[in-house]
Amino acid sequence: MTRAFAVAFAALLFLAPAAGAQDLPMDLPGDASASSVRADPDTWIVGAVPNAASAKVAGRFATHHIGLRGTGGYTVARSQARAFANALKAKHLLVYAQANVLRKTLSMPDDPLSGPPNNWRATVADPSLMPPPVTPQSPLIALVDAAADMTHPEWTGDPNVATLPGTPVDNPHGTATMSVAVAPQNGIGILGVWPGARALNVPLKTSPGTDGEITCAESGDGIAKAVANGASVINMSYGSPSRCAAEWVQIYFAVAKGIIPVAAAGNEFEDGNPLEFPASLPHVVTVAATTPQDKSAEFSNANDAVDLSAPGVDIMTAVPPALPDPDKAQDGYSLQSGTSFSAPMVSAAIAWVRAARPDLTPDRVVQAIRLGARDVAKPGWDPLTGFGVLNVGNSLNLPADKLPIPDPLEPNDNIVWVKGKLFNGKRAPAIWSGGAPKRLNALLDEQEDPVDVYRIVIAGGKSAKVSVIPRFGDPSLEVFNSSAIGVSDEAGRVAVSEHAGSKKTERVTVKNTGTSSHSYYVAVKPQGDSRYQEREYTLRVG
Repeated sequence: MTRAFAVAFAALLFLAPAAGAQDLPMDLPGDASASSVRADPDTWIVGAVPNAASAKVAGRFATHHIGLRGTGGYTVARSQARAFANALKAKHLLVYAQANVLRKTLSMPDDPLSGPPNNWRATVADPSLMPPPVTPQSPLIALVDAAADMTHPEWTGDPNVATLPGTPVDNPHGTATMSVAVAPQNGIGILGVWPGARALNVPLKTSPGTDGEITCAESGDGIAKAVANGASVINMSYGSPSRCAAEWVQIYFAVAKGIIPVAAAGNEFEDGNPLEFPASLPHVVTVAATTPQDKSAEFSNANDAVDLSAPGVDIMTAVPPALPDPDKAQDGYSLQSGTSFSAPMVSAAIAWVRAARPDLTPDRVVQAIRLGARDVAKPGWDPLTGFGVLNVGNSLNLPADKLPIPDPLEPNDNIVWVKGKLFNGKRAPAIWSGGAPKRLNALLDEQEDPVDVYRIVIAGGKSAKVSVIPRFGDPSLEVFNSSAIGVSDEAGRVAVSEHAGSKKTERVTVKNTGTSSHSYYVAVKPQGDSRYQEREYTLRVG
């Protein structure tokens, strides 16, 4: 049986009125909300505006920085968390705080005697499809996971796989997920979705005293290492019902750089079917599992976050020969089940499509993968299998004019992502600061992209006319001043237009009554009841 290992997740929650799902959390030791999650007992996570001032404060509390430079997450001793947060708050530098929660891998134990013929790869990629040649410039698939065994015979003659050094191989999960994605065509073992593709195993260290669990901070660091090493796709075959702020920030940092995150949907359908994170975060490609009969696997989580599915039952995987074999055969290979093994199939397919269709922006690559899936349930999207089962051929051949338009300036799901409190301490560029009117076309999705926020600058004594013209679906329009914490902060809202109906343009006029220029934040949200999650609109400012 694959040992569980979990990732602690920092909840991002602002002290804002009617905080919504896209607001960052503020939980400190002793708070009731913090006591209900499974977390590391010794550490806490605190997020700050990423600048020299916050680093100076952090230096007083024996903290450890999480993730990439330009982000402001820290771990700190639990006993010091409140004092550290208060010191940051006194200087208006505090952004979030939460327990260092735990995550586990998303594989399922398997009956060692079960296993139909292992033809899962033909289900997602026709054997006649020739993958693109692998070069040093090919997209890199980073698998944030347990350490992979690079001495396994499966990698014989493959120069394109690697692992970051320094973490012992003590869990079969990392070797298994990498093999499903990229096992080469070398006459040994199995064949991955993109055989011989460039892949990097980013090992996660387990938390002492647990059954292979990892902390939220460790997950954030792992994602940051994937970004720093040039990943085009990041696979995360682990999860938890708890959000993790440090993980969330690093994932959004990756999205801003054009990297596509992929996560396993979870294996708890029969245990309450909770939302799993990072899979349920916006902008993450969420992968469910199906059976050889194209049915939803009985364990696979089902919810609005599911984008598509891939085989996840009785998947032949490579496992470290020196470790106990999950199916007891002790031959370096094992049949395993779980959304953990569905996700890397999709990650490899995304890398393949990125290589074969370099004209597509990252968000349109994701759309090609989603809309190219082979429908296996009721027509259209459903919460069990998403848009259907992964089909590489369909995604390669789907005409560009059949894909949704590019969606600019993501991630911009709340004011905090645009205001400069999470990335590099710098505000996003203003889309308009006076002069000629500015137009842009964009998309919303109630699950994957629930809010779009844009910064505009209005000169002292001047006004700006803002309108949202619906192209598909029904969006609303709100404008917030620079004191607003997030899009749930009604006290900071200066204008709103919420006319029901997909044919009605939303319009507001915002006046800066001061004498100097000020930033304002335009928020576009879905509204109304619709069987479709998507919205398309034109924003006009000026």
